[in-house]
Amino acid sequence: MTFVGVVESAVTDSVVLETLREVVAERPDYVYSSPEYMPADEEDGRCFYVHKDESGSPVSAGCVIGVVLYRLGAPLEWMEQLEARPASSLAGRLFPQLSDRTMQKLNLVQSAQDNGDTWGTAYAKGTGETI
Repeated sequence: MTFVGVVESAVTDSVVLETLREVVAERPDYVYSSPEYMPADEEDGRCFYVHKDESGSPVSAGCVIGVVLYRLGAPLEWMEQLEARPASSLAGRLFPQLSDRTMQKLNLVQSAQDNGDTWGTAYAKGTGETI
């Protein structure tokens, strides 16, 4: 799947992981929370890849993986259609050439964030590295 501004083959494992690192480094102490008018599912506490305004229009990327994919060129409207899917599901649709190891790291970071960890802690848990 190719979007305007995205050269699919140019997005390698290292590009994705570096973008993840940059996003987390900007807000390492941030604990994700959805807008109050977008309540998360209490059972799984999931985040939203896309935040909407009160009228339901997409306005920004939300969770850590949503921000990463948005920076890599994924449109908000596209990510919005895939809410509640694992991070690897979105990344794999965009960039099927990514390794299983990178996909696993994205899922682990997302899971740690969804469980209430700061983005920095989630990154450390998912990648084994610190910011």
